[in-house]
Amino acid sequence: MNAVILLGPPGAGKGTVAGVLVDHGCEHVSTGQLLRDEIAKGTALGLEAKELIDRGQFVSDDTVIGMVRELFASTESDTTFLFDGFPRTLVQAEELDKMLQALGGRVLQVVLLDCPDEVIVERLSGRRTCKKCGTVYHLAYNAPLREDHCDADGCALIQRVDDQVGTIRQRLDIYVNQTEPLIHYYEAKGLIERVDATQSIEHVRDAVSSKLG
Repeated sequence: MNAVILLGPPGAGKGTVAGVLVDHGCEHVSTGQLLRDEIAKGTALGLEAKELIDRGQFVSDDTVIGMVRELFASTESDTTFLFDGFPRTLVQAEELDKMLQALGGRVLQVVLLDCPDEVIVERLSGRRTCKKCGTVYHLAYNAPLREDHCDADGCALIQRVDDQVGTIRQRLDIYVNQTEPLIHYYEAKGLIERVDATQSIEHVRDAVSSKLG
């Protein structure tokens, strides 16, 4: 069992380029989506996660590592995972190495999406989400036909708490403190491939594809 890691600040476009890596044979795993599923189900984990996410914070290392350990236990041994949003901390990265080594695998590559803070803030703060179907719009790049209403079902659009400027800046601060050290960790292993994420989606996808083996 092996892993490819998609690394970068919130809003850098990790989810957007994940499809490129899936096309190269990876199984996409978004820990953020796993947590959102728990929130939607109203589980104890979901309620705890929602409180932290609303404050622009991350869930504990132990919780996330436990989710990944369960994922490994229920998956075929020849799988190559694409991790989007994991690891976020050095503790998580070190535990991921241990889990993979125990299964005879390793981290194959780390794709780093570089993107300045101001671009991140502009991208995320412009997002609006349909309360009913979950469709995401952007006021500048993908605006709805009718202001503040979903094209599909006419429901009101909302700005999620984690898309508000204050929360975005909190998330970026946490990224600098907790996640940026991973860049040095993986650089020391010779695994980092950098991509300029300020380019168009098409250019970023092409750049990611060109860096894959």
